[in-house]
This record gives sequence, structure tokens and C-alpha cells, in this order.
Amino acid sequence: MTDKEYMQIAIDISKKETFPYGAIIVKNNKIVGRSDAVIKNAGDGLYSHSEYRAIQNAIENGESGDRVGGLYGGLEGATIYTSCQPCMICMGVILYKKINKIVYGARLADSSKYVVKEIDADVKLLANLANEKVEVVGDLLRDEAVEVLKNWHKANKDKY
Repeated sequence: MTDKEYMQIAIDISKKETFPYGAIIVKNNKIVGRSDAVIKNAGDGLYSHSEYRAIQNAIENGESGDRVGGLYGGLEGATIYTSCQPCMICMGVILYKKINKIVYGARLADSSKYVVKEIDADVKLLANLANEKVEVVGDLLRDEAVEVLKNWHKANKDKY
């Protein structure tokens, strides 16, 4: 599959979530983690972050060589596809697990406009500051990912 096809899966997940974000992790051309999977260890406050949930799912699936909260690394060679640019919290987890490629759709500025205020941190800069070599592909299917954020805002503007 192509980056575009994998990104479409992440966006499709975002359309069905309580908060309009979706993510998958691909390793060796196989989806090994999904943010819409049932996570056994989902009791912490990071559960609303799709990248975090997808990483937890990959760990639970045995793809990281460790358990939730376990060892550094384990997802070398993996790509994370996320419907929105990772926030600083998710970037920390992505770098900690040694994911080598990040592909995102909407930008944090889009999320700030339609869903929740975000600190708009440059993903490439954060990777460089951490001395990690991470390929970053941004704005893939951005218009479609932003549309999900807009639709969520319309449906939930009185709730949040």
C-alpha cells in the first residue's frame, strides 16, 4: 500500500472517534497498531491521543518487544500515519519508541482552529532536538483531514 492509502485509513478512523483524530502504525507493510483498537491499559489521561493509543495497541500486539510502559525503542522501522500532526506529548512517545517515519494530514494549527488549542511545535525540529533521524511527511490528504475537524466542530461546538 502507499502512504496515501495508509493515511486514508487513519482519516477514516478519525471520522468515527469521540475526538476527531486517528492513527495507525505500519511495520513491514503490515498495520501493527490502530488507535481505534480496544486497549487494555487505557486508564490514563493520554487515551484521547490517537498516536498514543496506536502505539499502545502495537505494544499489546507484541510488535514492540515490550509491554505498555516498557522499554525504549521497539518500533524501529515503523511508520505512524496520523490524521493530524502529532502534539508535543505524542511526539515524545513516537521518538521514545524509535518510530522512523511520521506521516500526517491536518496541522496542529487546524486542530487549534476547530477542536482544541495546541502548541504548534515543528515536528522536524523536535526530532532534531532529540537527535533522532525521523522522516516527516506533512499535509498528506490535508484537506480531507481538516474537513473531519470542521465537521466535528459543527457537531460538538455546544459540548466542548
